Amino acid sequence: MRRARLLCHVARAVAGLTLGFLAGCDIGVEDLPLEDTPPVLSSQVCYDDSDCVANACCGEGTAITHRDVGPNCSNVRCDGTCPPNSVDCGRCIPTCREARCAAACQ
Repeated sequence: MRRARLLCHVARAVAGLTLGFLAGCDIGVEDLPLEDTPPVLSSQVCYDDSDCVANACCGEGTAITHRDVGPNCSNVRCDGTCPPNSVDCGRCIPTCREARCAAACQ
């Protein structure tokens, strides 16, 4: 009798964990596979999306970094074909997520 009761409790726990896991599987743009996102070159703390920049101006960036160590693109004129502060000509933009710079990609 104890064994049947134990199996019942284990089955309930497994079912609860499975349902909880499935409810938490909300995959969004920020959850792309890691090999599809550009690298982050800085581990400095960010507070806002404006703290994070691409590592090159005019959409020619290949990585994300903190603005303190990234390029200052304020006086750079771009030809308008790519979003100015983006990576791979607009494929990704720099964001601040959990106090660290990250890439939001499409």
